[in-house]
Amino acid sequence: MEAEKLWKKYGYPEPKSEASKGPFSLVDNEIYSGICLPELPFVARLDGWRFRPLTKKLKLKFPYDKFFAKCLVKTAKQFFTIFNPKLAYIFSDEINLLFLKIPFQRIEKIDSTFAGLASSVFHEAIRKRHEVKAVAFDCRCIPLREEEILKYFRWRQAEAFRNHNNSWAYWILRKEGESARAATEGLRGLDTAELFKLCKEHGIDLNKTPTWQRHGILLYKEPYRKEGFDPIRKKKVFVKRYRIKEDWELPRFDSSKAERLFKKVLI
Repeated sequence: MEAEKLWKKYGYPEPKSEASKGPFSLVDNEIYSGICLPELPFVARLDGWRFRPLTKKLKLKFPYDKFFAKCLVKTAKQFFTIFNPKLAYIFSDEINLLFLKIPFQRIEKIDSTFAGLASSVFHEAIRKRHEVKAVAFDCRCIPLREEEILKYFRWRQAEAFRNHNNSWAYWILRKEGESARAATEGLRGLDTAELFKLCKEHGIDLNKTPTWQRHGILLYKEPYRKEGFDPIRKKKVFVKRYRIKEDWELPRFDSSKAERLFKKVLI
């Protein structure tokens, strides 16, 4: 008697693997290959895997290193070349790629392809200044209703701000000579006002750090007019082209200015 197929046993969709089938095939064991994204906008969120020990090893500038941020920007730009996301939002070691249309439905394929591409491009970029053997990103897909898109990025920007406050406070305590464990314990349970006060007492105004550290970085395509020449009509012409804009001076995403920005980008 033939054993029950694993995808059926564990309640997964029928596999959609591209592997060959035959008498020796175990395609039915590829139980995750049938999981697909719904027909909705989605974010592919890339996170650096074990980047905390990596950044310590590289002796980057703390708590923020602009070259490191530029490597993340370069990584995100590569996705515009190949997969054409609507925008990319970057902070810490996180890249959020928004797609209004699905490049391919299989989550397994998106996660593996995107994680591999990000790892390769970032590794090439960071090696220009630091000796690194390997880096890795993981990837997850988050489907969103249209009305949830701005809400999602407000959530991620709030996380960027929380990370910013904790990073600066942690760095200050470490400079004061505290161990990593003591600094972490010293910050446990502190709210935003207390973190601001701690940093202020050490000469750092968290409201005046570079905007990209507090609010993140946004990449999106903006139109521009490019001059050309029509050889048939023998006259100068202008055509509409797109280029990737890097915005390192973002507003808070809960502002009316941000609402106008997202409305413009998502057209």
